[in-house]
Amino acid sequence: IYPITIVLGSLVSAVSQPHTYFSSKRNFFNVTFVKNGWFWTTIVYMVHCSRLRISRPTGLFMRYAVATLWWYLFTQWFLGAPLMDRVFLGTGGTCRIGEGGDHKGWTSVGCRHAAGEWTGGHDISGHSFLLTHASLFLWYEILPVCLERGPMMRQANTKIVMSLLLLWWWMLLMTGIYFHTFQEKVTGWLMGLVAWAFVYVAVPRVPVLKRVFSVPGV
Repeated sequence: IYPITIVLGSLVSAVSQPHTYFSSKRNFFNVTFVKNGWFWTTIVYMVHCSRLRISRPTGLFMRYAVATLWWYLFTQWFLGAPLMDRVFLGTGGTCRIGEGGDHKGWTSVGCRHAAGEWTGGHDISGHSFLLTHASLFLWYEILPVCLERGPMMRQANTKIVMSLLLLWWWMLLMTGIYFHTFQEKVTGWLMGLVAWAFVYVAVPRVPVLKRVFSVPGV
């Protein structure tokens, strides 16, 4: 779903980039939800977990902890600048502030607060990363449980999770149409696969880790 969405959005952008409400970064859904994406993902995950009856909830916490750690390292802090900023700076990116020239070593947040322009490097799409990362995490938590316990698909908790997943997909499509280069969106998507590949693909193949993480559906 998600790579196809990025390709579809990029094709629309290449043919004709329509001016809509979502072409502005200041639109309500971007400012309120995507900019606080992991917060909303956390809330919805807690809503999902609240209806589960599990004697040993360690796995729920471990899977969430890994997902949160990867989001934090990639977008917030990694021994200083987050990983996404380090990639940008490592590929020649700088913060340009008016006539003051280019300043290396800034973070994207610091540059923005200084009213500067983040320019010159490979600026991995944080939206592509977050929306892919958060969506895969929620999908792999909710579907195995709901398929195993069929009636749960009709519960209000499930509808709340699915509503956020639909919003995350729509905002990924908007990112594909309006923001970043195709390469930056693809690398954001690839980085969004990392935690999923570890927890839901690699962990089940290692018996010791499988017991600790208790991956649903495995």
